[in-house]
Amino acid sequence: MNYQNFNIENKCDFMTGMFIVTKFPTVEVDKNALFTMQTDKPEFTLPFHYKKVNGDVEFTYKVGILSKLQYFSGEVSPKEYISLWQSILKPLLVCGDWFMNPQSFLLDVDYLYYDKVKKKVVYLYIPSIQKCSGLEAFNSMVTKISKIITVSDTVLENIVLRSIVNDFNLNAFLNSLNEYNAVQEQRGKLEQPVNCTNIEKQLVSNTFTDLTGAKDNAGSYHKELRSAIDEAFADEEIDSYEDIAENITTTPSGIEGSIKSENENEVESYRVFSRRSNRKKKVQKEKELQIIQPEEPLRKITVVEPVLADIHDETHEVNALLNGVGLRCVGRAELPQIIDVKITEGEIFSIGRYDSSLGKRQSSFEFDRKTKAVSRRHAIIERNINGYQIIDLSSSAGTFINKKRLPPNIPHELEAGYSVSFGNLGADYVWESN
Repeated sequence: MNYQNFNIENKCDFMTGMFIVTKFPTVEVDKNALFTMQTDKPEFTLPFHYKKVNGDVEFTYKVGILSKLQYFSGEVSPKEYISLWQSILKPLLVCGDWFMNPQSFLLDVDYLYYDKVKKKVVYLYIPSIQKCSGLEAFNSMVTKISKIITVSDTVLENIVLRSIVNDFNLNAFLNSLNEYNAVQEQRGKLEQPVNCTNIEKQLVSNTFTDLTGAKDNAGSYHKELRSAIDEAFADEEIDSYEDIAENITTTPSGIEGSIKSENENEVESYRVFSRRSNRKKKVQKEKELQIIQPEEPLRKITVVEPVLADIHDETHEVNALLNGVGLRCVGRAELPQIIDVKITEGEIFSIGRYDSSLGKRQSSFEFDRKTKAVSRRHAIIERNINGYQIIDLSSSAGTFINKKRLPPNIPHELEAGYSVSFGNLGADYVWESN
């Protein structure tokens, strides 16, 4: 993909995972940003390594367990909504501490990644003196984010929409979020206040273009590097494959246990605080009546096993794919028998587990909250010009195609007859397409 001054390539490898490659002339390397990022690695950028190739510098970015932000589309809580927007804007405000330029961030939703463990947005940053983004790209990015990430609080959502209509004035936007947060904090609706730090308030500017001056306000603790930069680049040599940032790793969380429903709690409460004494009296009276009344002969009870619909019966209404494309269950009978995937080219279909803490759907299709081994955000089915592909979203128990576990964040083509398993506890399906 050509993105202004750079050619960006997405590459997949089942051994090393998803990675991104770009290359540009050595003389265009932003030495200040590169060496500062090497010394003090920012958490908001994809880790990368680089090497010199015939007068150019090739940068390879590792995606690792991170998934595209757009794969986490849907409705979130007000607290998560505020945290998400501040996670998106903060790097553009504080990047001057690393001698980084806001216009060197690849401001494109396709290259925004989400760390669902740390709940932070991660950018692809190109340390070049040639810029890759501008105000138009920034406005386009925030507009798309506002469409794919929503919130139930209409007041909070209107703050974002008004800011976008008014060319997204960052200063006004953050002030509005702070005012909203202060009111909610007083009402006790947010567990923790989300406020900008002092340095963010100092660096925040009225327009995105003015943010380019933020790099001149870098902290003094980086300035000792300046004397070593020109000397290191005197011969235009770069150490081969020197790590710029550590690989992002995480310990997969265990499979979430099932959560007791409110009804279950009510039943338990009833057992403890019910009219147990009245029930005892009723039972005692029934026993007394049984003594007086003549006993009836016991009737034989026959247990009839439920008849399950044939999952291969295309005429059965419950088991019919509405548009001929989707997943048909071949695993546990109590699971949904059909997952109908109705999307057009360029759209995505998300699969996950119901999140009881939010109380609303977040994925296109959601398993019951007690379905073990299926993560809240488990997998994505995406449709392109060639057909359908499935991507595992770094789920805890994994996604399996023909009994082989998929590496996270790497698209895998779906063909009719492929077996698809979400986790390893019986959520087994077969992909069908017309």
